[in-house]
Amino acid sequence: MNSRLICSLFAASLIASPVSANEQQTQDHLKVLLGELLHLEQQIDTRQDVVNAIAPGSEYRIKPGDSLTDIAKRAYGETNIKLSLVKQLIISNNPKAFFRSNANYMYAEKVITIPSIDDFRAMLFSGDTDTLLNGDDKTHWIRFP
Repeated sequence: MNSRLICSLFAASLIASPVSANEQQTQDHLKVLLGELLHLEQQIDTRQDVVNAIAPGSEYRIKPGDSLTDIAKRAYGETNIKLSLVKQLIISNNPKAFFRSNANYMYAEKVITIPSIDDFRAMLFSGDTDTLLNGDDKTHWIRFP
């Protein structure tokens, strides 16, 4: 699949599904998302040597004149993942490198961690999925009039 954003494919497939999606539909959507994450791993493993590339999961020291967009492009620019998602993870994983969590105000000489594939998995699959699928407690569900 040629998706520009891993999450958008998953979200679009969920939106297209009926509100009362059954467990099989949920499993199918999760398989698609996991397939996209595996495809992303393969893209990173087989990517061409890019000048000044930053390896996902590595640390990077911010230099004067760097921008968060440039750092995200150097890490994930040639993959299908949307750079805004990469930037969001960089900010959330390195809050002390940004003034008031603002992407436009990075501190030079701070060392940041570039998100890895596992960071994307943790972001996308946070929470206890067993209670969501099998739990009888529906107090956290959104109700429509």
